[in-house]
Amino acid sequence: MPGDSGQTDMRLLRKLCIILSVSMRSCSETLFSSLPNYGAFPRFRVWYWRKRGYAFAKRCYIARDVYFLGKVSMGEGSSISNNCMFNGGKVGITIGKKVMIAPNCVLAAFSHGYSDLEKPMIDQPVVEAPVVIEDDVWIAANCTIAKGVRLGHGCIVGSNSVVTRDVEPYSIVGGVPAIVIGTRKSKAKEAVA
Repeated sequence: MPGDSGQTDMRLLRKLCIILSVSMRSCSETLFSSLPNYGAFPRFRVWYWRKRGYAFAKRCYIARDVYFLGKVSMGEGSSISNNCMFNGGKVGITIGKKVMIAPNCVLAAFSHGYSDLEKPMIDQPVVEAPVVIEDDVWIAANCTIAKGVRLGHGCIVGSNSVVTRDVEPYSIVGGVPAIVIGTRKSKAKEAVA
């Protein structure tokens, strides 16, 4: 019937528009993420992600090849280095002020379900819990921060660590899984003595 052909064409046109829209967003994301790390380019990246709806302070730094999914916010003066991935899911990742995140870090506010032994893990629901990074935290290179973790004010996460539990303020943690290996308070006392 002639009426059906027109409706089919409109549905195909809508699908094509959706595909083109997603493709254009992906292309623009790749373009802004791959700009160099000098000059105004890091500010362009912050501008781009803010326009996409992310709650990033105007004065923060995002290096190249950093990607964000889900709910993520970042405070004033914070810095994210190259090749990091953030997935806040529905519950979110909150990055405080003056936080340093080194290259190749992954922060995810979710984990795959695995409690039902009768069901393949891929078919189980995702388990979400927010990730909170308080102010003045340093996350060194190649770290993974798991769902539900709170990194306390002024703490340090050593390179190549996997953090699965909360970290107390001013603690220094490292390892897989990360454990307390020191404290900034004791280091400050040593420096004064």
